[in-house]
Amino acid sequence: MNPFLNPKTGLPFVKDFLTVPGRLKKFSPKKMKKYRDKAFRKTVAYAYTVPLYYKKYKEAGIHPRDIRGIDDISKLPMISKSDIVDHFPDGIIPKGYNDKTLQVVCTSGSTGKPVSFYVDFQTYATAAVISIRELRFLNLHWRKSRFAHLGNYSTDKADIGFDKGLISKAQSIYSLDNYLQMNAFSPIQDVVKKLDEFQPDLINSYPITFQNLAYLKRKGYGKNINPKVITVGGYVLDEYTKQYVEEAFGCQMLNTYGAAESSANIAFECRKGTWHINHDFFHIEAIDNKGEIVENGKRGHMLYTKMFGKGTPFIRYTGIDDWITIVPEYECDCGLSTPILTHGVEGRMSTSIVLPDGQLFPSASFATLSVVLNGLKTRKVKQFQIVQKKIDEIDILLVIDEDLRDEKPSMDILLKKIKEVYQKKVGPKVAINVREVTEIKSEPGKPSPLVISHVKPEEGLELLKL
Repeated sequence: MNPFLNPKTGLPFVKDFLTVPGRLKKFSPKKMKKYRDKAFRKTVAYAYTVPLYYKKYKEAGIHPRDIRGIDDISKLPMISKSDIVDHFPDGIIPKGYNDKTLQVVCTSGSTGKPVSFYVDFQTYATAAVISIRELRFLNLHWRKSRFAHLGNYSTDKADIGFDKGLISKAQSIYSLDNYLQMNAFSPIQDVVKKLDEFQPDLINSYPITFQNLAYLKRKGYGKNINPKVITVGGYVLDEYTKQYVEEAFGCQMLNTYGAAESSANIAFECRKGTWHINHDFFHIEAIDNKGEIVENGKRGHMLYTKMFGKGTPFIRYTGIDDWITIVPEYECDCGLSTPILTHGVEGRMSTSIVLPDGQLFPSASFATLSVVLNGLKTRKVKQFQIVQKKIDEIDILLVIDEDLRDEKPSMDILLKKIKEVYQKKVGPKVAINVREVTEIKSEPGKPSPLVISHVKPEEGLELLKL
């Protein structure tokens, strides 16, 4: 039976559809705390029926009755990526759960071995109403506006799971002719043609996809692609790419932040540039390398808890491992008062740049090239990538727009300035190689990352011990 027509699943969706979009604005802090406490207790009670969590909580001497609300979260042990991997498939859902009602989703494996887990209809339905909430803040209507999502539709990836688990079921009872889905890794000319015909009000995709689209837009293609806003996620967005795309399309480019394990946006950037956490559905903590909670306003690794849906629970999960800085309460000019990520998301621990003196730079803070290119007022760089080959050697790869090659500044000045800035940043012990390339390759079905590091963070720490 279609879950939208099943009263057990359809009615909760209708209730959320009516209440969730306005909750962040309507709830007082006291009411939101009460809501979160109840949601968290329910999440922990469900997790206790899942073999992995039951074992972890038993070992820690914790029972759901010991958890009165979100303030008790520190009593619970952390769950790692390897915990999920080692207990798949039977240990990450309750015994006897009808897994035929679930979708199996697999992460990209960008931080190591891919993680597989289960997602239920309720989770996808909640993700949909969270999206409707975010659209309201962008002054777009879920039915009247036109949306294009360029994602990863490979087998078992989050986008295909969402399509099977929700979109296909919705389409069987309701027209979604204002919603376009496309594979972001299709030939870019095909993507432009489809978007030009569809004329979306909003486009959502990866930074590199928008960079390629913006390049063609600058060359005169896609004359009917004039979105009101662009939303981007999946990888770190640098300032140069942001400005390059905004100039090409004449609209704002705003970040969204989610992960395969979250099934929905954990946070979204409002038009004032603030990254708001959807804190009625997620609880986010930040920890240091020793697993200790860092002070508010201090950078740490994400510790993630999802407080909705069933399938595989994620409570105090360390596997996403992004660098974040949390401010627990912030009144934004956009009208929202929520916890925020003060510097957005600064990239994965695994893509951090490690220097011989032990310094560690998250990928976002190492994208100094954006400052150089914007300072020189040039758009001749189509794409760039930073590759740390060894702890004392870094390559800066540039793809040049041939139509702009001879414009000022000269290539000699551009390459020299980039090398100078990065050499000053890393010091004399690290070789900086600035090189032109014809293309920046990526793995099949994955966007090319801004930063690649072949050096493990532990190597810098080991050098300090010598």
